[in-house]
Amino acid sequence: MQQSAGHGLLTLAKVLGALALLLILLYAAYSVYVKQRYGQDLPFTELNVNGVAREYALFTPSADSATPLPLVILLNGGSAGRWRFPQQRQWQQLASAVGFVLAIPVGQRLAHNEGAWQLDTLPSSMQDIAYIDAMIEQIGSGQRLDNQRIYAVGYSLGSMFSYELVCHMSDRFAAVASFAGTMPVAPKACSPAQPVALLHAHGVQDEIIAYANSWDWKQWPSVGTMQDIPSLIAFWRKRYRCQQQSTVEQAGETHIVHGHCDQGVVVEHYRLDAGTHEWPATLAGAPTYKTLWSFLSRYAAPPTSAKRYYPEPSSSSVRR
Repeated sequence: MQQSAGHGLLTLAKVLGALALLLILLYAAYSVYVKQRYGQDLPFTELNVNGVAREYALFTPSADSATPLPLVILLNGGSAGRWRFPQQRQWQQLASAVGFVLAIPVGQRLAHNEGAWQLDTLPSSMQDIAYIDAMIEQIGSGQRLDNQRIYAVGYSLGSMFSYELVCHMSDRFAAVASFAGTMPVAPKACSPAQPVALLHAHGVQDEIIAYANSWDWKQWPSVGTMQDIPSLIAFWRKRYRCQQQSTVEQAGETHIVHGHCDQGVVVEHYRLDAGTHEWPATLAGAPTYKTLWSFLSRYAAPPTSAKRYYPEPSSSSVRR
């Protein structure tokens, strides 16, 4: 009887061991699949910002250009880790055809933050603003950039951070386009030095960032309540003193343009009736990346010297 019980336990242990090994192999295979399907395949450049190691992926057109090139910064959501941006390979093809540089920065979540990008930035929490500024400077040291045509495109949390750039780096950016994000109802520090053209697209059925309702972070009370999307658009329309509005509805999309704003910028909004939180393949009847580039490329910032509101970063560059 004892031998039978011992044999049964040994058999059970073998089965559990085999199951554990199978789970490990399945997890490893899934990790490889996820990395191949979504992982960043561009080389990374390291950057030291005030003693903190940061990195970003970079794509430059293959042909050398004597003409300064625009820069488009793609801001990921979620963990903002080493992932490709939605439609990134199409962005790369467009960058090669048209002639602009792409940068995909990597976020860094601090212990007291709920997200990988700093929101509701204060003078004491400028680490991500300093990082983006240092990244632009480093890219410009190795590639001739058109400093009047620097743009950002954000998705989800990256969309939220794009509004931090507008609030704190308006002297750097000519235009910003984003999808599925928002910003705080009452930002503690948002005083753009100059207007930045804005385009915001959002799905009415977004299950993560609600279209019609304000909401609060679960563990990030310092950021405060986040705006619903109509209020977000109204915030910038009022801030830029836009005097004109036009609305076009077609195929489940409503395109609202607030024009005659300060310094000739606009605030555009695409309301996607059936849209969810997933990046849309098309927008305004064209691939989304093309529609966003068409918007961004219309704008150039007025010539101005870059302003510094934080310590000058030290930097080093290592490609890997």
